[in-house]
Amino acid sequence: MLLAASLPLGAVIAGFFMVALPVIILMTVWAGITMMRILFPEQPLPFEEAALRERARRRGEARPVRLRDIIEDQARRQAAPTPAGDPEAGPPRHPFTDDLWLRRN
Repeated sequence: MLLAASLPLGAVIAGFFMVALPVIILMTVWAGITMMRILFPEQPLPFEEAALRERARRRGEARPVRLRDIIEDQARRQAAPTPAGDPEAGPPRHPFTDDLWLRRN
C-alpha cells in the first residue's frame, strides 16, 4: 500500500496498461482462432502433418515415410476390388506378403 501511494498516478496507470493490454490482445486472438477452428474444422491448419505431406507431394519434394503411411497404403491396396472370376486370385493375402517375398528373394 505504501508503494502505490509513493508512485505517481500516471506510473500506476501506465504499468497496469502495459500488463493488461497484451494479455487482453492475446486472449482475443486465442478466442478468435478457437472460434474459427470450431466453425470450420475441416480446414487443416498449415502446420498439421497431413497438410504438410500434401503440400510436399504437390511440390514433388521427398518426405520421410512412416510406418503409418505404409500401413494406410497397404490397406488402400487391400480394399481395392479384385477382378471377378479370377480363379488364381484365391483368398485375400496379408498386405505385407508381397513385400516380404520381395525382400527375401
